[in-house]
Amino acid sequence: MPDQIVEITQPGHYLSKHRGFLTVHSKGEQIGQVPLDDILAVLISVPGCSVSTMLIDQLCQRNIPLVICGMSYLPSCYTLPVQGYGHQFQVMRAQAELSQPQRKRAWQQIIRAKLQNQAEVLACAGHSPASLKRLANKVKSGDPENCEAQGARLYWQKLFGSEFRRDQNGIGLNAALNYAYAIVRGCVARGIAGAGLHPTFSIHHKNPHNPVNLIDDLMEPFRPIADYLIWQHGYAEDVELTPEIKKRLAAIVSLPVPLTDGASPLSLATVKVCRSFANYCLGQDSVCLLPGLPTSLSVAAL
Repeated sequence: MPDQIVEITQPGHYLSKHRGFLTVHSKGEQIGQVPLDDILAVLISVPGCSVSTMLIDQLCQRNIPLVICGMSYLPSCYTLPVQGYGHQFQVMRAQAELSQPQRKRAWQQIIRAKLQNQAEVLACAGHSPASLKRLANKVKSGDPENCEAQGARLYWQKLFGSEFRRDQNGIGLNAALNYAYAIVRGCVARGIAGAGLHPTFSIHHKNPHNPVNLIDDLMEPFRPIADYLIWQHGYAEDVELTPEIKKRLAAIVSLPVPLTDGASPLSLATVKVCRSFANYCLGQDSVCLLPGLPTSLSVAAL
């Protein structure tokens, strides 16, 4: 089965490569294996696991990110390849030399798409999307008025209730959001590697302690899709992140995401968006390809 998310949730496991497979061992016995060519990302969300260097090399050769999650399922480490893309040097140089006006225009497009998707989420949830749509239309180059933050204040309370507060270190619903975002981050990380981009050279995010600022830039319009999936399933604020719920959230990778060239599974949509941004850096495209919101029927079918 292609586009599988391999997640390790129990400590003491050993991951290695055997022939064309990722194998998982526990206490000296093999407990599972997955064809390497079927893997979208590998997530390790518990301490006490080990991974062979041969497996890491094979994952990188296939542009498959290995994601290490820390507290509240927030990613703390990614592996990304440093070779294997024919035009990587040209893309990275163009990315590093992107002018400030170009960065600001790209960020304007990203935030406008994020707000439009948030507005659609609210509409599907039975709330008026008018305020967010107005904010989306007001976004200027670089978002100097911080329409993104203005939209967030409206969005979260309408979607999950006036008592909800987005907390990256929170439990329950916040942990579910973090987990879904970690899945999307893994998809974007793979797309960035495959497009020859460097995750450090960002568009907007400038956290000096974050070596993957570009991942956080390009995943912004995809966040409402994860929010939408969680809202569709109707999880309460104190939801416990069980293996079954994780399985449902991991299915986001197969969700059909609308793009201007047609709908693609989210795993492929992230790749297309990253390639589009690489072309933008090279001066081949004047706008970036960005995702729309899937239909409610598509989400309910997961």
